[in-house]
Amino acid sequence: MSLLCTGVLIVLSASEVRDYAYPNVSSSLEFQTEHHADKVKVNIDMEWPYIPCDIISLDIEDSLGYHISDYYGEMHKQRLSKDGEILSTENWTEKMAARKPLFDRVEKELKSQHGCRLKGYIEVQRVPGNFHVGHHSFSDVIQHYE
Repeated sequence: MSLLCTGVLIVLSASEVRDYAYPNVSSSLEFQTEHHADKVKVNIDMEWPYIPCDIISLDIEDSLGYHISDYYGEMHKQRLSKDGEILSTENWTEKMAARKPLFDRVEKELKSQHGCRLKGYIEVQRVPGNFHVGHHSFSDVIQHYE
């Protein structure tokens, strides 16, 4: 029995020395050809009772340098009365309007205590990053009322 164990130990030791002395080096490179799963869909439904839609923006950024301020896409800003009823939905024309009509609309909405509901979804890359709701895209509007 001990001769058998000694023989097994010699074979295993010789095998390990051979693998150490002559390593098997290999490399491989794989390309992902399907990109349908590179993005994650994030559903959003947030409500602010006393902040006008015209001064809220959804910003997206990630570690690859992708950054969008005031993302529009599949997001919809619904203007709310002070009782929470939907008054209207922001459209692209209002979003791109000159600042003077925007100032007037924000002033009216602030006095009427209108709110905003941000509803829809965004698609983000599967990389480290974040999205946040802020107002820095409309800082000139906010400073106008300070």
